[in-house]
Order: sequence, then structure tokens, then C-alpha cells
Amino acid sequence: MTKKKQVRELPARHNGQSHTSDRGFLPMTRRQFLKSTAFVGGMVAVASGVPWAVDRATRTAAPALLWDRKAIDYPLNKAENVIYSVCLNCHTSCTFKAKIQDGVLVKIDGNPYSPMNLLPHLEQDTSPVEAAKVDGKLCPKGQSGVQVLYDPYRVRKVLKRAGPRGSGKWVTIEWDQFIDEVVNGGDLFGEGPVPGLKDVYKLRDPELSKQLAADAAAVAKGKMSIDEFKAKHKDHLDVLIDPDHPDLGPVNNQFVFQAGRIEHGRKELAKRFMKASFCSVNFYEHTTICEQSHHIAYIQATGKEHMKPDILNSEFVIFFGTG
Repeated sequence: MTKKKQVRELPARHNGQSHTSDRGFLPMTRRQFLKSTAFVGGMVAVASGVPWAVDRATRTAAPALLWDRKAIDYPLNKAENVIYSVCLNCHTSCTFKAKIQDGVLVKIDGNPYSPMNLLPHLEQDTSPVEAAKVDGKLCPKGQSGVQVLYDPYRVRKVLKRAGPRGSGKWVTIEWDQFIDEVVNGGDLFGEGPVPGLKDVYKLRDPELSKQLAADAAAVAKGKMSIDEFKAKHKDHLDVLIDPDHPDLGPVNNQFVFQAGRIEHGRKELAKRFMKASFCSVNFYEHTTICEQSHHIAYIQATGKEHMKPDILNSEFVIFFGTG
């Protein structure tokens, strides 16, 4: 007499039928799977003596590899195939490492030298040869930099309108032509003359600029009349957008710099050019219409500017309106 193999059943979930295992084991739910893998992974890490697992609380040990990648002839483990840079897919500017294979960017990961991507991070004197084998974390938006770089719709050349506004017709032009047309203007679209930057760059005397600004402020406060202003600056009224409205400033303000998500470094250079050199106050960027509101609200509510949580020494952190 043979023993029948016992099969345990789970409550029905689909189509009123129960699920059984042909091998006599209970099917595993996602919750059970995650719990078991977390446990097994932790035990394996501790058993193998991985420093970051054993000394996690002290945060003093250097990261270790889970396997000996030195024995693997893997091209992306070679320092000559790794370029270190900064991610610009959001305003955080995380550091990253770009992996190149046969001249093509194939993967982006976090910079192991940086605490933004790895805790504890590698010591700064770690050889790039060794650092190439250690990857830090990087969010999916950062890793999508590969797709951003090779996006077939990415604008890589200067586009010039080739039809009426809104027609969606464009042609590519060379940079030399672009610079010449922007600076000198002309009949660029067959619709009549378009002023260039040289035509907008009216006010060039810094001392005169200070005097006009001070007197325009006096007019705004009612301390000087329009007629007094115009009489005082009668020889220079041509540099103003509208002499009857000196608060509009010089013609230079007709040059508006509108950036998207411009990052630090480029932003400071652009502001220096716009305000100190070209004498236009109209500098706008992504932060002007997005982040600035919550930054100002934070300052008004707390008296502090842009505080950051001490993650490593905190037991509980609450985030409001941020990741």
C-alpha cells in the first residue's frame, strides 16, 4: 500500500479555485517572499563578514564587494571606461559615474566617493581602479540619463523658425550664423527687421545707469516728478524704454533671459552677464516660478533658510511636499 502524497491547499483566490503546489509546498506570497529574502540576505551578509553589514551602526567601515569582481573580465569594471560627472535631471545635482563601452554610454550609477550616493563612501584616496568596481545608489531619474542622451528628439543643433509663428516649421543653422543673427538682427524671418542685442544694448555707462536708477526710484516714491526727471536726463531719454515710465528702466531690459532648470555655476555666470554686463534685470529661471514659493514660505515660517535633516542621527524624519 503506497502512501498518498499530502498536498495542502490555500483558500481560493482566482475563479473560485484553490491553488496547490505539485511538489507539496505552499505557494509563497509577495509579502512572504520579501520577508524571507530580507532575512536570508541579512544572514548571508553577516555570515560572510561584509563590513557594512556587521558595522552598519558605526558607519566606519568601507563598503565591500559581495563577490570578487576582480576575477571577472567585465569591461565596465575598468577605470578607463568610467567618467565621473554630475546629474542634471533634477536640482539635487547628485554625483554619478558614467560607464562607457565601445564609445557608448551604457549605464549610470552613483559616485562611490560621495556621501550623496554611498554611506559610508569610499575614502578620497581610493584608487580609481578600485572605485570602478563599486557602485553607489542613484535614483531612476538619474539613471534615465542614458535615454536622455540618446533621445532621438533631443535638440542638438540650433533651430530657426522657417515659417509663421505656430506653424511648427524649423531649419537647423550653424552656431556662427546663430550668433551673428542674435547680435546684429536684421530681416531674419522675412517679416521685417528684428533688433539684435546690439540694438537693445543702449545703456552702457555704469555711472549714468546708477543715476537713472536712483532718480527712477525717487519718481516711484513721489520725491521727483516725471517732468523733473525728463528735464534732468533730457540728453539720455533715448536709452529708456519709456521716459514717461522711468520705472521700466533702460531699453536693455527688453532683453529677457528665460532659463529652464539652470544649475549653479552656469546660473551665476548668466546672472553676472545679464545684470552686471548687459544691464538687464529680467533674469528668470525654473526656480523663479516653482521652488521659490516654498523657500520663501519656509523662511517666513521658521526664520531659517533651507534647513536639512540630520538623517544619520535622526530616529524619525517627516517630509512635507518633498521626496
